[in-house]
Amino acid sequence: MAASQVLQILRDIEADTLRNAARLPYKRDVRPQWQGIGFQLGGVRLVSPLGEVGEILKMPRVTALPRVQDWVAGVANVRGRLIPVIDLHRYFGVTATVQRLQWRLLIVEVDEITVGLIVEQSLGMQHFQEDGFEAGRPEGLEEIHPFIKGAYRHGGRVFYVVSLMALVRDERFLNVAE
Repeated sequence: MAASQVLQILRDIEADTLRNAARLPYKRDVRPQWQGIGFQLGGVRLVSPLGEVGEILKMPRVTALPRVQDWVAGVANVRGRLIPVIDLHRYFGVTATVQRLQWRLLIVEVDEITVGLIVEQSLGMQHFQEDGFEAGRPEGLEEIHPFIKGAYRHGGRVFYVVSLMALVRDERFLNVAE
């Protein structure tokens, strides 16, 4: 096959591709998105702003501590750092709805405080249209209401936006002694 024939075939392929390709959206059609880390607690879907969760881990081995609140699970060694581990089920007085094998540890760093928060499961990164934000608080989780900022709907499900940084700064949360 001659070089001119090959070149013509490539031009035809290019023309077909451009003719059948989906057009890029116009800038005015693009809607801003909000992103966060989704997780579940007491069967309720929550989402924390992306910058508030530093890491998501499988449950490490936790060593219990004496004379602390019952919601303090203990400490865990995470890559050479001893991190306090808080069981959010006990803290908020809810029952876990999934097996312990699915539980995850969210690592949150606020100021000089690093803490691991036990949640039922990680739901990964979530994306929502910013204009889809609405008021709302989960039923049956009244203890968490001060930290809820509102909600997003996604695929028929509600994700409540929770500020883990505000939780970690809360006076009750900081009072771990029995």
